[in-house]
Amino acid sequence: MRIGKLELHNGLIMAPMAGFTDGPFRQLVREMGCCLVFTEMISAEGLVRKKEHLLRINKNEHPVVVQLFGSDHETMVQAAGMAEATGADGVDINMGCPAQPVVKAGAGVDLMRFPEKAKSIIVKVRKTIKIALTVKIRSGWDSKQINAVEISRLVEGCGVDAITIHPRTKTQGFRGQSDWSLIGEVKRAVSIPVIGNGDVTTPSLAKKMMIETGCDGVMIGRGALGNPWIFNPQWSDPLEGTPPDISFLRERKRVIDRHFSLLQESDGEERALKEIWKHLFWYTKGLPRSASFRSALAGLRERGALFDAVASYFDHLERREACQASE
Repeated sequence: MRIGKLELHNGLIMAPMAGFTDGPFRQLVREMGCCLVFTEMISAEGLVRKKEHLLRINKNEHPVVVQLFGSDHETMVQAAGMAEATGADGVDINMGCPAQPVVKAGAGVDLMRFPEKAKSIIVKVRKTIKIALTVKIRSGWDSKQINAVEISRLVEGCGVDAITIHPRTKTQGFRGQSDWSLIGEVKRAVSIPVIGNGDVTTPSLAKKMMIETGCDGVMIGRGALGNPWIFNPQWSDPLEGTPPDISFLRERKRVIDRHFSLLQESDGEERALKEIWKHLFWYTKGLPRSASFRSALAGLRERGALFDAVASYFDHLERREACQASE
């Protein structure tokens, strides 16, 4: 797949997720085989107000796209220029976020209700940057205002290099089932690459989405939490309903250590210890006695004690698996 000047070796893309897709996580999924990563959604206004630290990009993350939200075209232009100057490989304009503070500010999915306003922003940003420009949208505002196809044609006419569609409405939020058929409608309506997003939690579902809709790529969000292997076919099968074997338990432990190492390199040990906590929930979710394990971590604040507990837990799982295999 080609997005602007970017040549992508596969169609698996990491979605922007607030609180998760920081630099260390982006680098981790790139190591796993993800072809393109997105930053957490960044306020264009906040960025312009001298918050350049929001744009920290590691050389090992590339290619990386900076996702921006905003409603003022001049601010969006300035923020996009900052992203390009910082070394981003692309800018994504968010027209899909349903969060009330974002919508109230006239940004995110609210832009789908005002096509001319959206067009003004996109055209001006396109004229400003030379790197790839993409747009992320939803189905529309509600079930009576499904305008994803019309918006897709509009943004293609503005010079956008690719479109990502999450086929839920604003009023749905993240509830209910995403309507993959709409991804197919968008794909048939435009000639630029279309990236599908929504309810993909395994490699087989990613493949299914591409087959059913004809989309060029699949953006994976919550399905990658605690599961960066979703981008690596070598390790994907144990995550699709089969209990993990010893080799996969060891791989999971290795990746936890690697993730912490990346966090520490980026933000220091104290910050890394705070950040790894939320990831440990996802890395151990669904494993035997995981709730008890997480409860045992509650009073641990030192690195040594924390990782001794992690090692002990995975050693227990390995012994358990070895005993079951010998029966």
